[in-house]
Amino acid sequence: MTASITPSSDGKYVDVFVPITFKRFGGRKTIVAPDGTQFLPGRSKATDSTLIKALSRAWRWQKLLDAGAYSSIAEMADKEGINRSYLSRTIRLALLAPDIVEAILNGTQPSTLQLSDLERPFPIDWEAQRTAFGFRAPPAR
Repeated sequence: MTASITPSSDGKYVDVFVPITFKRFGGRKTIVAPDGTQFLPGRSKATDSTLIKALSRAWRWQKLLDAGAYSSIAEMADKEGINRSYLSRTIRLALLAPDIVEAILNGTQPSTLQLSDLERPFPIDWEAQRTAFGFRAPPAR
């Protein structure tokens, strides 16, 4: 389907048809063109509070496990009143490459990166994470 412009018979107005769809990503509406290109209206490079909140939870829960406050994710979920599946998906974020975490905190992550992307299984290898989530390799230090 392509865009089309159709003038009215009396010439007083023009109908413009643009074949786009709207999808939600991280609570934001995104315009998706027929070729799959995404446009995030009004999205600045501002931080994504949903991603930051998830990172904070992941690091807190990992710290509790490391400190021995809980012996397992199942025990933590039960005692904290958290859904086990949610806790398992979220705690993995503590395994993200440091530069990915930094980008999320700074709001410089790829505009298409959403929490749902990070909740799916992802590689432990940091370079593979960068590739999977659309990041460039960090500068050599």
